[in-house]
Amino acid sequence: MNNIHQIRRILVIRRDNIGDLVCTTPFIHSVRQHFPDAELSTLVNSYNRATLDKNPDIDYLFSYEKLKHSSGAVEKLSAVSNRIALIAKMRRCRFDLAVLAKPGFDPHGLRMARLAGAERVLGFAPKHGEHCRGLTDSLVDDCSGLHEVEAIALIGKKLGITTAPGRLRVFPDVRLSSLARQKLESEGKNTRWIALHISAREATRRWPLEKFISLIERLSSIPNLGFAVFWSPGSVDSPTHPGDDEKAAALLRRTAGKRVVAMPTSKLEDLIAGVAACDFFLGADGGAMHVAAGLERPIVALFENSTSKRTHWYPWQVRHILLQPQTFAVEDIEVEAVAQAVDEIVGDSGRTKGQFPVA
Repeated sequence: MNNIHQIRRILVIRRDNIGDLVCTTPFIHSVRQHFPDAELSTLVNSYNRATLDKNPDIDYLFSYEKLKHSSGAVEKLSAVSNRIALIAKMRRCRFDLAVLAKPGFDPHGLRMARLAGAERVLGFAPKHGEHCRGLTDSLVDDCSGLHEVEAIALIGKKLGITTAPGRLRVFPDVRLSSLARQKLESEGKNTRWIALHISAREATRRWPLEKFISLIERLSSIPNLGFAVFWSPGSVDSPTHPGDDEKAAALLRRTAGKRVVAMPTSKLEDLIAGVAACDFFLGADGGAMHVAAGLERPIVALFENSTSKRTHWYPWQVRHILLQPQTFAVEDIEVEAVAQAVDEIVGDSGRTKGQFPVA
């Protein structure tokens, strides 16, 4: 890119899910380090906004509600009205550059960049490199075999950023995290708590209720180990935000008497604060797992048997053990394999990051 030194106002756009945005934080940090005097803003959706709320690299955080997260005509109309006001506010910022921080061509992000009035827009070109109106600065790169963080970092090279991407960066609300820790400590002093996230968006990533219960029974013999149970809020039948309230209630009922604590999270900031209050994390590939990585918690990660998912989405730059089944779905990972991984992580006996046992 030419005239990089003239860039003073930057807008980074990432409109995707929680994990995608968490994996964008090393890029945001590298932009801040490379342009220390620039005004750095981000545009995200309201669902994942809390991921960046406390991030010190960001000057202004813009967010909007996706229409699919609105229910009913009144809510949708309100979302549209708020989006129009947001666009007007962003246009007044007079951005020199908007960055589409997503591996691969992002037509929706490009549309928002143009509506924001950015003078230049940087991002991945369409797959075959054809010209795209409004994309003033583009790159065509093969991201195969790269982690999401590494793929996004390719964009930084166009800005003159040559440093390797660092760790994921998530910052909890201090008050909420303190309250979560107090809740856990009230259930057991000197206890090491493992955040047990029992939900997953895709069916093939879900570990069954019976196996979570068996795992808790199997690990209850570990001294001073407790289980903080997290799940996606809402009923399984919710049309807009289906959750695992029923699964969590069943697990808590059937593990009564064990050191198991319910950690309901109605908002993303509650999840971030709750995981920050814990010492370890166990869960399937997904947003909560990346949040735990951003909080530098040791992780036992349950993945589908997919090389592309394993290499592109593993917990970045944090101690972890990644388990995959011999089949495809996470449900086929054996309880004993997970128990051994937890025992190893908790005992800190030292499996090196990057080993991927098959369970």
